Amino acid sequence: MKLRNLFLVLIVLFAFNANAQQPTYLPQFKFFKLDGKPYSNVNISQSKKTLFILFDCTCEHCQREAKELNTAYSKFKNVNILMVTLDESISIQKFFGSYAPGLNLKPNVNVLQDKNRTFIPTFLPSKYPAMYLYSPAGKLLVYSNGDGGIKKVLKSI
Repeated sequence: MKLRNLFLVLIVLFAFNANAQQPTYLPQFKFFKLDGKPYSNVNISQSKKTLFILFDCTCEHCQREAKELNTAYSKFKNVNILMVTLDESISIQKFFGSYAPGLNLKPNVNVLQDKNRTFIPTFLPSKYPAMYLYSPAGKLLVYSNGDGGIKKVLKSI
């Protein structure tokens, strides 16, 4: 019984530590647009909040959140949206065609590939989809992972 309680306490502490490790300010990054051109911190409009979404094209949670974002897009018009994936271009196009048609074509949405596999060690997400909303000054406002992230981010926009 005591061992079980100790185990539960350790799990709770680990969960709090996992969330506490998220970078509190926007880290330096370099990803790539689908045309192969680099995209980094210098490309972000400093006058808007910025939402990073790490997604996987085959992830059901990511698919649901992309649908949710597409439905609520009008509330995100004044936010830089950077959707980052490790997937290949063909999978990315199918993902948007199936789950968020036209979202990838919006003027404030950039779909980026993490070709150098740096997002996970830099941003420290715990699961897909991971969402990070930063202020125009680069301060982390919201971190969310799994389902419900779009609704959580909307509260801070």
